[in-house]
Amino acid sequence: MTAFVILHYRAIDTTRSCVKSIRALAGDKHIVIVDNASPDGTGKQLAEEFAASPDVTVLLHGKNDGFARGNNVGTRWVCEHLDADFTVVLNNDVEIPQHDFLPQIARIYAQHPFDLLGPDIVSVFSGIHQSPKTLHGCTLESVRHKRACVARSKNPILLLLSSGEKNSPAIWRLVQIRNRKKQHIDTTRPAEGVVLHGSCVIFSRRYLARHPEPFYAKTFMYYEMEILDWLCRQDGSVVRYDPSISVLHYQYVASKMEYRSIVRRSKFVIDCLLDSLDTAEELILASEPAKTEPHQPVSAVALADA
Repeated sequence: MTAFVILHYRAIDTTRSCVKSIRALAGDKHIVIVDNASPDGTGKQLAEEFAASPDVTVLLHGKNDGFARGNNVGTRWVCEHLDADFTVVLNNDVEIPQHDFLPQIARIYAQHPFDLLGPDIVSVFSGIHQSPKTLHGCTLESVRHKRACVARSKNPILLLLSSGEKNSPAIWRLVQIRNRKKQHIDTTRPAEGVVLHGSCVIFSRRYLARHPEPFYAKTFMYYEMEILDWLCRQDGSVVRYDPSISVLHYQYVASKMEYRSIVRRSKFVIDCLLDSLDTAEELILASEPAKTEPHQPVSAVALADA
């Protein structure tokens, strides 16, 4: 059986479409919707809609805990209540048109046992294949470099330019194509040891048995997958990307409802990302062995004076 965890916030029609696409898939499944304290009451509305549906559980979380902690509520519930071989954590703005999505996951696992698996994620907004995000995991140096770049983008002029890019699918597509070409990312081939995109990630039973709350809980939003990849590298977990499974990603749905202004939305992203990068830096530094001061030889003069 495969469990699905959908994080819901305000965009009720988007969540309904996500549920509909999952229900159309072949295979045994159960859907868990985590309402991240939607202020418009849509969480309670979903709970009433699916109250008589044995294949859907709606969890009403008491506060908006962001991506990591909100999804952890769902994965923890799956571990405690379901006997799931795989757990698919996906944004509510993701749809799965591939009918044999679940049999393909089982096939991939049989051939290449994994802890985390990422599908090919196609952005409906830009047409970009979003996963893998990068071929290399984060380091202390890369985190600090990215933080400096993100901090510079808070400049009002740069903020306006960035907002314009994200508001135009054509411009955003060109920017993303350029960035991905620099990294030589080939989304047509399976790969291991890459950073997956967080809009849809699949956890195996063996991974959630060790980490029932897989996302690092000190972030609110953004950079979760880079941190998760870093944690996986620390304990030797297998992270795999496989384009034989594919999903569609309708981006920015909930954030557009929360922030009508593209500039305000961009500022929210920057602020959250800076907080997450600070958290990543703290995590990496805490894992490094404590540095001690080099031993200073005692001079003969000091001994004579003692």
